[in-house]
Amino acid sequence: MADTPSTFDKPQSTLMTDPIRNFRFAVTFEPIDGWTDGGLGTMGFVSVSGMTASIESIAYREGGFNTNVHQIPGQTSFTPITFSKGIMLGQTSSSKWMKRIFALLSQNATAGVGAGFRCNVKIQVLSHPNPSGWTSNTGTGGVGAQTGTASTAGPGGQHVSMEIKVYNAWITSLSYGSLDAGANALMVEEMTIVHEGFDVAIASNYGTSATHTA
Repeated sequence: MADTPSTFDKPQSTLMTDPIRNFRFAVTFEPIDGWTDGGLGTMGFVSVSGMTASIESIAYREGGFNTNVHQIPGQTSFTPITFSKGIMLGQTSSSKWMKRIFALLSQNATAGVGAGFRCNVKIQVLSHPNPSGWTSNTGTGGVGAQTGTASTAGPGGQHVSMEIKVYNAWITSLSYGSLDAGANALMVEEMTIVHEGFDVAIASNYGTSATHTA
């Protein structure tokens, strides 16, 4: 008599074993206070780096309990985030964003006193179109057995595996690649922003999208 199949007998292709890919992503800039003259929106980048948060510790000693040093959480800091992309004709939003801050700091401020220059940034890591396997919302089913109420929050209706929301960001550095007549390379633009924190949402499975409610 054949043994009854157990959950341990499932083929590897029916299990959610694929980590999130890091090469399919979209970045959307959402200006605060409704300013749009910078031309910001959804942009494509070659790489995004610097999404790190760290909490400083405060060493505290007391005479009545001096066998070890207490460690108390202190200030939280967030490293600047750098976006890199090839320079395309007609794409001037990064330089306009930098010029906007110039205008706010100069005596002849064309943007107006009190004008906004901060953005919330949404970084969406898109799901791979052909994952090796996933578990549906109900906990059953394998490849192709999509069930549940999946939402499509990514560009073009694509599922979002991971979403990072960056708050109160503004551009602090803009640099361009060097010119070299003997090289065989592309012109690259690097934009660095500073911000005041980020939040991470991760989808529960390949059939749903990670989204922030606020």
